[in-house]
Amino acid sequence: MRVSFCTLGCKVNQYDTESMMSLFAEAGWDIVDFGEECEVSLINSCTVTATGDKKTRQMASRAHTKNPEGIVIVAGCGAQKAAEEMLALPGVYVALGNKNRSLAPELAARAWETREKHNAVGDIMKERVFEELPAMTDGRTRATLKIQDGCNRFCSYCIIPFTRGPVRSRQPENVLKEVKRLAAEGFMEFVLTGIHLASYGRDIETDLIAIIERVCALDGVKRVRLGSLEPLILTEDFCARCAAQSKVCRQFHISLQSGCDSVLARMNRRYTADEYAHGIETLRKYMPEAAVTTDVIAGFPGETEEEHRKTLEFIARIAFARVHVFPYSRRPGTKAAELIDLPKRVKSARAAELIELGRRLEHAYIDSALGSVQSVLLEQEDASGRMTGYTGTYIHTAVNGGSHGEIVDVKLLKREGETALGEIAGDSAESANE
Repeated sequence: MRVSFCTLGCKVNQYDTESMMSLFAEAGWDIVDFGEECEVSLINSCTVTATGDKKTRQMASRAHTKNPEGIVIVAGCGAQKAAEEMLALPGVYVALGNKNRSLAPELAARAWETREKHNAVGDIMKERVFEELPAMTDGRTRATLKIQDGCNRFCSYCIIPFTRGPVRSRQPENVLKEVKRLAAEGFMEFVLTGIHLASYGRDIETDLIAIIERVCALDGVKRVRLGSLEPLILTEDFCARCAAQSKVCRQFHISLQSGCDSVLARMNRRYTADEYAHGIETLRKYMPEAAVTTDVIAGFPGETEEEHRKTLEFIARIAFARVHVFPYSRRPGTKAAELIDLPKRVKSARAAELIELGRRLEHAYIDSALGSVQSVLLEQEDASGRMTGYTGTYIHTAVNGGSHGEIVDVKLLKREGETALGEIAGDSAESANE
């Protein structure tokens, strides 16, 4: 039988989808593109924003319209939060939350045969064991490993602790076993990710830097990249030990959300702007070449124009390499939902200002790297026939020459939008550009 997949939301969701895709393939299912004719369509949903909920409903409707005799499974955070609402949608037969995803092929086969609706969502708040799922791989170059799930932070705007449950960490032995297997298959870059990655190990008496060091020590591993981190993890010890690992990519995504203390307090973010800045200062002390990227919420409830200006000033002062901007979206069930929301036009205007600032900072960061030689993992060919990939500092780069899966040294020559154009450095540069 045939199954298609649609992923909404974060990279962890992408990982979970790829893992379920592997499970279906192992069970003998044929994987087809979403929207093609198939017996089962699985939508891995996101509920971080109202837009995520809307897209889940749209994709479920699209799947049912395309394959009216087929069945739709809604998995992930949207199903975890509102299983019965998902099951009420036309064509949806299974609601599968953020546990027991290894049962997805079995649940799909049963629903196809019986045509009975099934709520397979379990109580995630009582979950204490990390669910082992296969790694997400990308074209035999990069593998993403989810090593942590859940969150105990309960930021006032965030529904994720209620849909992902408490912190659960993957056992180090299982992490290392999978990295060894994938390295032997030729994967070079390993992305360690999680819902609240900085919490890794707190439930199993270890910590994030320890697993980073152990992964870096494995033969065949060329690069280790980290998912989103909280600023308070940037201690002297963490930064010094990261800097000692040459395989750790010098790009760190450090979540900000606001550069204003009063807004951070309303968000329940548990750090101040000064504490954030101190963490970045410590990171740059040990790795001055590191790119720092972040995410910011525009128009949090009660945010004044002065508070917004403080965030703009803070972002400019930190000089991020990239800024991801999200207009605030009210989530029922969170503390922030009790606050008075700002008008949509205000949130949109502030988001636009933040996006424009982020664009200028990204261009400035790329421009500052021009003339340098950086290693690039070549991943795919663009429309112009150039090979493209990312530097360790996460600059998207295009070159003439090289092969898929190679790590090559590239001299960055000019910027074209958000891409650096370069030439392969050393003896191979001349032949590559013929």
